[in-house]
Amino acid sequence: MGYMGLGMQKWIYGMRARAPFSIQRKKSFTALPTYSRKFKIQPSKPRPTYDFGIIFGFVLGFVMLLCIPNLEQSFKQHQNKVQLLSLQEDDKAFNFLMKSGENRLAKGKISAAYSEFQLAHAIRPQDKKLQELMHVTSEQLCLED
Repeated sequence: MGYMGLGMQKWIYGMRARAPFSIQRKKSFTALPTYSRKFKIQPSKPRPTYDFGIIFGFVLGFVMLLCIPNLEQSFKQHQNKVQLLSLQEDDKAFNFLMKSGENRLAKGKISAAYSEFQLAHAIRPQDKKLQELMHVTSEQLCLED
């Protein structure tokens, strides 16, 4: 009576019943050992004596200290350029208002010329020619009224 292809089952089922108080038969599987685990408090792994974040912060701070004079110098250069451009724009506006006011004065549009001279006066109040032209136009406006 052959049990073909049954393998381990043939061995298990082929065993005979044991007699009382006889030697124990072999088990059909290998029993796994039981482990008892004991947990105890242990010191944590020692940390390195340096901290990457602190070192990175110091290096970054040092680099920033080296860059501050360059930033200050570039800021001053930028400020000077802005002031120069502002003065150039003011000169262009003043010259335009003076020419426009003189043309209107020549055409006899005295009140329009006076308003142009007032705008030019807001830009450059110390200009002598402008002060003379404003004086002339204000006299003519008073005579008309």
